[in-house]
Amino acid sequence: MKILEIISSLEPIGGGETFAVNLCRELSINHIVKVVVLYKNHNPYFDKRLKEKNIDVIFLSKKKHIDFKNFRELRKIIKSFRPDVIHTENNSLIPSYFSTFFPFGFKKPFVFHTMHLAPIDECSNTFVRLCYKHILKKKRFIPVAITESLSLESKKFYRRKYVPYIENGIDLEPFEKDNIIPITNRKYDVAVVARFTYQKNHEFLVKAFKELSKKIGNLKIAFIGSGELFDETVNLAKKLDVNFIDFKGALNGPSKIVRDSKIIALGSRFEANPLSILEGLSAGCIVVSTNVGGIANIVKKENGILVENGDFNSFVEAFIKILGNVDAFKEMSVYNATYGRRFSMKRCAEEYVGLFENAIED
Repeated sequence: MKILEIISSLEPIGGGETFAVNLCRELSINHIVKVVVLYKNHNPYFDKRLKEKNIDVIFLSKKKHIDFKNFRELRKIIKSFRPDVIHTENNSLIPSYFSTFFPFGFKKPFVFHTMHLAPIDECSNTFVRLCYKHILKKKRFIPVAITESLSLESKKFYRRKYVPYIENGIDLEPFEKDNIIPITNRKYDVAVVARFTYQKNHEFLVKAFKELSKKIGNLKIAFIGSGELFDETVNLAKKLDVNFIDFKGALNGPSKIVRDSKIIALGSRFEANPLSILEGLSAGCIVVSTNVGGIANIVKKENGILVENGDFNSFVEAFIKILGNVDAFKEMSVYNATYGRRFSMKRCAEEYVGLFENAIED
């Protein structure tokens, strides 16, 4: 099968970008994969990861506004490659629609669009919302949700009879059993792997950890990621004298720190199926997170503690419960490391291939 992956950008290092690269690497084992990145700026780490699998990567120079030159360039690539299916992510659905609008002289490929957020959050403004609703009514354009709850929400939002869902997959290689450290021997109390954006709510986390420090001494916490609110969050930590947070910035491979952390945490305002939690589970971390989006689909009481969005006191109490008696969570850590293996990228890719094949056969 010939699969064309279209993604808006490979910068910065985020969940959507990481997922796209890992999916393409896995698909390339048995299929012909080509990747088109609409924006020129990219992280060399992702480029290297794709080329390790001999995947052809083309970087275009899209402008931020509607770019008809970009549509023509993309159309030329599609016409030359003649893919059986196109897979889109992030902000690449609209360019893919306009690039396939006119006939090619061969059967137009099906376009599968993976949604990493709820429709209302993914559609950033009224124009995008109207475009998505128009495009995803088309039989040839198929939205793919990453959780069951997101599938149901998308089905209603886009007025489709059926929206398939495929749970996110991760690269499990860094989380093999030989790499798992007993939870009581881990260096960091908490790891937070998230871009510094409004969605991830780092301000809430910093204030919670300040309060936690009054109850638990000698805390060591790692913040991994970059983003527009990075400097603001660092300044807030300094203002509150929260000197036990280690701001690591964006790392190409955060798995080493995640494996060395007792808790994987998120304080997000909204989510779908965050890769950081899947990686934390696979590393045998205990999960502490706000109960938003599809997180409750993957994190149960056997995996950690979920608290309602904005419930500051319960959030702090969850950390106290775990860090106050880490020994009591050793069995949960071992269970999570095994449970996390169900989220393999191999399984995820196989489900995508099944979805592609069913569409082509119909």
